[in-house]
Amino acid sequence: MTEKFSLCKLNYSKLVLTAAVLAIFLILLFCNFNTDLVADDYMYCFSFLDKSPIESVGDIFPSMAAHRYSMNGRVVAHFLVQLFLMLPKAVFNIFNAAFFAALICFIYHIVKGESRHNVLLLLSIFGLIWVLQPQFGQVYLWLDGSVNYLWCAVACIAWLIPWVNKFLYDGEPGLIGQILYIFFSAIVGAFSENASVALIFMAMLFIFLCKVWRKQKLSLWMWLSLAAAFVGFFYMMFAPAESVNKSAEFSIPVLFANFINTGLQYLKFWPLLICFVLFYYLAIKQGIKQELRVLSACFFLGSLAGHFVLMFAMYCAGRSMFIGLILLICANGLLFAPLFDSAYKKLLVGLCAICLCFTAYWGYTGVRDIQRTHYLLGFNHEIIINSLVAGEKDIQVPRPYAQTKYSALEGLNYLSTEDADNWANEYMALYYGADSIIGY
Repeated sequence: MTEKFSLCKLNYSKLVLTAAVLAIFLILLFCNFNTDLVADDYMYCFSFLDKSPIESVGDIFPSMAAHRYSMNGRVVAHFLVQLFLMLPKAVFNIFNAAFFAALICFIYHIVKGESRHNVLLLLSIFGLIWVLQPQFGQVYLWLDGSVNYLWCAVACIAWLIPWVNKFLYDGEPGLIGQILYIFFSAIVGAFSENASVALIFMAMLFIFLCKVWRKQKLSLWMWLSLAAAFVGFFYMMFAPAESVNKSAEFSIPVLFANFINTGLQYLKFWPLLICFVLFYYLAIKQGIKQELRVLSACFFLGSLAGHFVLMFAMYCAGRSMFIGLILLICANGLLFAPLFDSAYKKLLVGLCAICLCFTAYWGYTGVRDIQRTHYLLGFNHEIIINSLVAGEKDIQVPRPYAQTKYSALEGLNYLSTEDADNWANEYMALYYGADSIIGY
């Protein structure tokens, strides 16, 4: 068999690439259908104004107005959460799996650039997210979490594409595209606190580099989209609940301790950090285009900005690390693609093989845990329904626990075993129409 008809040829095949994207979609679809409503999902079924059920789109607006005072300023994300909770769960499952596949495709689109199609690159992007993302189930499967983090990541990467095109090729969106992009910028700016910081920082960095280093003419859409992102960001951050529920104490000892903790959390991405240093060295040695090296550095700095801004938050949750990981993957991928066609191809194929081996192991382990917790939560659902049919209003159910980060149940306040008045218990009881539900 000739090399042209070997695995090498399959790796560059657009058909195989399409099949890989479809497989990723189906895997996430299966995981979503085995993920139940948990924790905050029950709470968002009800209005934050008066705890009445959300029954129409019109009910969501006053709920989100109250949400700004009691929870946080992320009303864009939580508007979508309440909207999808009105619909059958299957609708969200399909949308969410599609968004995950779109995230992989958008990252792949940015990092591939002018290189040939590369199935290993696409699969490695998927593998890195699957293996390295802390609290995977909360970020990519949990309904409330997915809208806040996965959907935000898709919006962020899509938002960055025009900036990348401008920096690399001096490309410009059409007039209609520019107008829509400015409105989109306001939405993206209001989606997530640390993701917005990363994007705004990167946009300012691109403006500086385009003007000073690339000597490009700055277009009006660049300034207006940056301003719109700022408007969305300030709308989110000036919500009354943000200063009460999100911000850390602003003292030197607290901020220093937060900085150390945030840094230790970032070191969980150590395989990517090592690869970034290695790829950058090889890119310089191989003479990879300077523009790509600078662009890679921009994504790396954006990753740092989006992650280390968490030192100003009350705590660094694993799910909040999503944007740091995504941008760090982009930083590596931008160097991986051109290096793959260089003398270092065998090294990169070996790294991909290692990544995919870990993905296969944790894929099997994670999916099993997702199915296991789905069975346990389904068992509790049957207990609650049967108890209500029997006329029982005060219900006890076993408190299930996840075994891996791939179950959305891991790390969430699903059900208190001590206090039936705990908010999680209260909203679950409200959802089912019981007087009380408690775990044991």
